[in-house]
Amino acid sequence: MSSGAEGLSNTAAHAMQPQAPIQSQNMAAPMGPTAPSAGAGLFESSHAAPAFDTAQAPVAAPAETTQTYMAAPAAQAPMMPSTAGPAAPAGPLPAYGADLRPPTAAAAPAMPAAASPGSAPVHPSSGSQLGQPAVVRQTPTAGAVVQPPTGVTESAMASTAAGAGALAGAAAAQTQAQQRLQRLLDAVARQEPQLRWAIADREDGNTVLATDLASGWIPPNVEIPTGVKILKPNSSGRTLDALLGETTLVAAYTPGQYLPPAEDAPPVSMSIRARDTDEVDELGWELSQATKWRDGLPRLALTLAKAASTGTGYLESEVELLREHLATVVAKVLGDYPDHVDTAMVGNWQLLATIDALIKNEKTAANYHFAWFQALNLALKGETQP
Repeated sequence: MSSGAEGLSNTAAHAMQPQAPIQSQNMAAPMGPTAPSAGAGLFESSHAAPAFDTAQAPVAAPAETTQTYMAAPAAQAPMMPSTAGPAAPAGPLPAYGADLRPPTAAAAPAMPAAASPGSAPVHPSSGSQLGQPAVVRQTPTAGAVVQPPTGVTESAMASTAAGAGALAGAAAAQTQAQQRLQRLLDAVARQEPQLRWAIADREDGNTVLATDLASGWIPPNVEIPTGVKILKPNSSGRTLDALLGETTLVAAYTPGQYLPPAEDAPPVSMSIRARDTDEVDELGWELSQATKWRDGLPRLALTLAKAASTGTGYLESEVELLREHLATVVAKVLGDYPDHVDTAMVGNWQLLATIDALIKNEKTAANYHFAWFQALNLALKGETQP
């Protein structure tokens, strides 16, 4: 465009100024103006005569002559003839068409820089053919969002779904475990709703039941669900949390708390050997010694203790009187609980429960109750259990 504009300005200048013939040293007369070719316009664009390409085939040199001509720029329009008339040229004129170039492959005009802002420049030496599209390299903008590969997205979604499924499964398992503990606890609390109870799953996988009446002792009128363990006899008067130890899930009951009716609750199987513990050596003799001079126990307790341990006979009326006294002790202890717990009265309850278990021929329960009596009795004396 710059060369075309220059040509247009030069043409206009030549048209406005009078043209003087240009002579060289060898010219005899001024050369007349070159006549415009047929079909050519007065003003030509820069694309009518493309610049000379050094890579194209050489143009044949014109025939030698004694005259020298000053050629106008290729892009300029021909000069207007002078009004004075052309002067006769001296010497022969060049042959028609001698100044034309031989036919060559037309070079494609260079594209403006603004036409392809993202394309790379095309070099003649690159070997690319004219007319073929140039390679365009796109540069991502700063605000463009890069989409991750499909495989990565699917893997992330699968991992998220797996994590959500694992969390849902863990929550469902914990809910079922909590419901199980609550069901077992309700079955125990219905038997003795005046005591505080706690049941828990320990880290070792065992389920433990305890009450804080006498450091974890379970009264004889309470049956223990199958698969539930109870504490061994000890003399430590600690809280329920301390008695249960390290746990993963806990359910607790407080007197006065709502208990669903037994007919609306699923049945719970009870264990007859849940009170298994270490056997007491010479249980009959130890029981007789403990009930001989025991305050708060009737004379009948010693009589039935000897009869039950040796296998001698006893009367049913004596058994009824023993159980009436047992109910009185139970009412006294539970009446003072939880504000006050008389340890001596609790010991009498354990002794009477041992005698009643021997009468029923429940040796496992008798051994359990008396072992707890020994542990608490030693604590009252300031002694420790061996």
